[in-house]
Amino acid sequence: MTAPHTALHTVRLVPADGPSPSAGTAGTRFEARIHSPAGVCHGLLVSRSPAGRPGGPLTRAFVDEHLAIDLADPDAARRRRHADVLHLGATAPGRARERLAAVLRTHPGCAVATADGEGGTLLVLARTGGRLVLRPRPGDGAPPSPAQRLAVGSLAHTWLAAGRTLAELTTLTASAPTSRPACPGCPLAG
Repeated sequence: MTAPHTALHTVRLVPADGPSPSAGTAGTRFEARIHSPAGVCHGLLVSRSPAGRPGGPLTRAFVDEHLAIDLADPDAARRRRHADVLHLGATAPGRARERLAAVLRTHPGCAVATADGEGGTLLVLARTGGRLVLRPRPGDGAPPSPAQRLAVGSLAHTWLAAGRTLAELTTLTASAPTSRPACPGCPLAG
């Protein structure tokens, strides 16, 4: 049986008004809605680049669909070769980058690999060589759920598909799923 968070993800990324959530961090905010069989997650990305600058981040909405798979899912073995985003799970201390690179070598169609790191961190490695280490904010509580881990990988994939680089990002977050979609294949509203 397929885990509900492992499947086709549709991400809508939209430039957002307002200041960066981190005081002292200049940049442009983007809000995201990630639709998957697990429900709808909401995401936030903050880029270092100003929106109006040539080569800057997106100035209009961008939609990306891709297959995201948690390798802990029992059905992952038969579908992982088609995945755009793969979540590896926990890795041995100090071996995460090596393991993520191996996942990308083994699965040539995969653009983004993620893994759980030490101290609640989430590690992201892109086929382009870009990487992120995401740390929970103090007081955030529980570690991210499997759906949130895949949502972060989906946000990174969407950002890359839009022609951007991971090095531009200063903040990347995803909420836990808040609602189930009316129908899994329905187009995004709004």
